Amino acid sequence: MPRRSGDALPNVALYNLRDVRGETQEQTAAALNELARVRGESTAITGNHVSRWERGIVHPSRLHCQLLAEHFGVTIAELGLARQRIAPSPHLGAPNDDLLLIEDEKPLDGDPRVRQSQRDWLQIRRLVNSHHLRLAQTAAQLYPEPWRLGTTGLLARPDWIWPHPVDLGTVELTYQPNELRPPIDGSEDVTGHVRPLRASGLRYQRYSHAIRDLAQPRLFENRLSWRLLDVALGESGGKLRFGNMNYFDAMDTCEAVAHETAVTHLVNGGEVAPPSWRGLRLRRALGDPFDLGRRAVLLSINTLTIRRDRNSASVVLHNRNAANVATSGGIIGVMPAGVFQPSTVRAGDHMGDFDLWRNIMREYSEEFLGNPEHDGDGPGADYTAEPLRSLDTARRAGRIRLYGLGLAVGALDLWAGLETVAVFDADAFDEIFVDLVQENDEGTVVRVGRGQPTVHVPFTRGMIDELWATGRLAPESVFSLRTAWQHRDHLL
Repeated sequence: MPRRSGDALPNVALYNLRDVRGETQEQTAAALNELARVRGESTAITGNHVSRWERGIVHPSRLHCQLLAEHFGVTIAELGLARQRIAPSPHLGAPNDDLLLIEDEKPLDGDPRVRQSQRDWLQIRRLVNSHHLRLAQTAAQLYPEPWRLGTTGLLARPDWIWPHPVDLGTVELTYQPNELRPPIDGSEDVTGHVRPLRASGLRYQRYSHAIRDLAQPRLFENRLSWRLLDVALGESGGKLRFGNMNYFDAMDTCEAVAHETAVTHLVNGGEVAPPSWRGLRLRRALGDPFDLGRRAVLLSINTLTIRRDRNSASVVLHNRNAANVATSGGIIGVMPAGVFQPSTVRAGDHMGDFDLWRNIMREYSEEFLGNPEHDGDGPGADYTAEPLRSLDTARRAGRIRLYGLGLAVGALDLWAGLETVAVFDADAFDEIFVDLVQENDEGTVVRVGRGQPTVHVPFTRGMIDELWATGRLAPESVFSLRTAWQHRDHLL
């Protein structure tokens, strides 16, 4: 959606480079497409794309930045498209110090009110991460008790949670393109109080723009994604309907509503106040958290991985680094977890990616084996290549069993998640993940034990309680661990 007048930041460097060459926007677009063809890439850049880049409406993708630099014979920095340089923040006394603060060698605005606004905003971002679970539990209490999933900090309609784990293959997906835009997209006045100043008297138009400039994580791209439109779950399966959206469409409301909750409920340097609707302008405007038409809802598929042998079982968990990820940084989550989205933004048929298991397989490849993520600029995923082929073969042979637990919404940020469990036979797990990484693009694999630390966290009631006591478990992780333990006889 185009920015309102005065909110976009025109890229003067890019405009001047094109102007000096005497090229029209259409001529520049044609030249870029030819460069891409020579490199073996397929693009469909138009003059409108170039116009939007110059006006600051959108940021070019990684491939497009490379093509622009090559065409004009300059660096990406000289194009005005380089990422902000970032550095670790000083210790502020909380358990997680992963937040990144900008090193401003050339502040955009010398107004001390702007600098203070941005510092305050960064501090709240940090506190959202370090107090995520307690804030989520408090936010859940704002809603009727039947909607709350115990003390997990999650919300769900009663018919969105299966009474027992179901085969994920019984969930049918349908696609409906060209859905109407939601009435709230995060640029409204009700989000102004959580968007910091970017210049004197002028706030960032969107929450994602502030993250981009002030606290940009390592993984931060406005990827094409599938928008959740409808949920109809039955006792042994169900249907999910999707349309189109972009990743930042969800961030602009979800991260903003979490920020708002932290501003109004964190007191005395980190204590969480009793739940209150006072000051929650955005949350009030969003209304029913299960109204999928009110805002753009992005679905994350969160998979609890269980390795099962004859005598015991273990799980693999993820410590998400706030310096690397845009959401849920500094917490312990299930692994893998990822947004439901195509593997490429290239034009063409994305229906080969429109599959829950295929999305999960790609996340296994990235998070467990450290394989490069399909960042959207390259060709789509090849599901006949390793390790995707081995994962699919093992599932077809019954050595991996995939279950759905239900669909829930985080009370703090209103992100939606499909909570799933994958049970691996020990030999299948060991064969496929023989090169299991200790660290990936999103964080580190949790290790337990003093003498010989291991990534295989015992799947026991005592360990679940111990993890809960840390206060760092993500709400969806709490739900999945507790529910899987409750149904362990069925799963194992």
